[in-house]
Amino acid sequence: MRILVSLFLTILLFSSCSEEEFNPESAFLQIYDDNNYNVAYKPVGLGASDSNYFMLAERNLDVSNFSGINLVVADLEGTFKNEIQLEDRFVAPTKGLLKVGNVHYFFCMDRNTLRPHLGIIPASGETVEFISLNVSASYPLAASLSNDNKLILLSYNPEGQTSVLSDIDVQGTVVKQVQYSIGPGNDVLSAVVNHFTKRSERLPFFCGQAPSGTYYFNGFFNYTLSLVFTTFGDEPTGVVQGQALNAGMQSLLPVGGNDFAFMGFQFSDHFISGKTTLSSTEISSSVNYFSRNIPEIAEKANSKIVSYSTTESDMVIFASETEGRQVVLYFYDTFTGSLINTYYIGTLNPFTFSDIMVFEDGSIAVMGTTYLAGRFERIYLTKISREQVLEIL
Repeated sequence: MRILVSLFLTILLFSSCSEEEFNPESAFLQIYDDNNYNVAYKPVGLGASDSNYFMLAERNLDVSNFSGINLVVADLEGTFKNEIQLEDRFVAPTKGLLKVGNVHYFFCMDRNTLRPHLGIIPASGETVEFISLNVSASYPLAASLSNDNKLILLSYNPEGQTSVLSDIDVQGTVVKQVQYSIGPGNDVLSAVVNHFTKRSERLPFFCGQAPSGTYYFNGFFNYTLSLVFTTFGDEPTGVVQGQALNAGMQSLLPVGGNDFAFMGFQFSDHFISGKTTLSSTEISSSVNYFSRNIPEIAEKANSKIVSYSTTESDMVIFASETEGRQVVLYFYDTFTGSLINTYYIGTLNPFTFSDIMVFEDGSIAVMGTTYLAGRFERIYLTKISREQVLEIL
């Protein structure tokens, strides 16, 4: 039986708001404990309906080196409601939850066949349904939404040694698909498997669609982990090449036209740009776009970029984690590309980052893990109100 630990740490986490001003409906920190002290969850996706938060998480399995899947459901104040432990057949969920209407989607695979499946979470959060996909690949690596609310899936085909990008509707039908070779004789299967089974070797796979309509993915192409632009033709339209597995893009978000906000990496160094023009029709190198190193970001830290707007300006938020085991939010102006402010989550206990989302009212929710008694890894969910965000800015 799961126990809810509710911590109202307004002084530690929300230093801009006094205890008397604290409103749990607009700001809170919740940590979800478990009677089984040996269990450890790794959250990978955060979503919300009109009445629920959904926290998709990995869990260790005795029958497989791949991670099993749990879904934790909480109400809009973060209070625990229920948990679904999905059958051991389904493993390795993609990061993030994709919302279309009031339904959330994610991809995973069958641990025996390795075939991709589409997971469907209704607004009630009471069940999770699965659809088998007719995709010419295994190993679902990353997913996102297209401009017309279809599902984009990046996966790997070990037989053909190709990166596969698929456009899929919410019924699980593959609308279009393209495969690009990773290079003759360049077998990256061990790196793909390690990505799923070893936390220390996770790779920054992602995919998406720019406002222009061009699709992109960060995956294996031409012997290296690269940012690839495509219109589903026989060849990519453009490539931002990485350096094997040692340098490349960590996360990316279109901010208008051919401009992107991104975080890049080179070995243990990290680089942030609030606005840079990337050509989707040429071949370039990721290192050409790197500038000043951000030394506080932890090596191989998870990261995500989301849009945020106020009446005065449009921004992006870079969310990641620091070497000191805090979650860090960098606010950048998308017009100038300059840093506005920085905000940290976590002081006494180590905090890691998994996902972030922005609500219509301007509040922000952040999810990750923290440690109880310094050694029991547990999921946390924290919400920062719009008023607190404006004070940060």
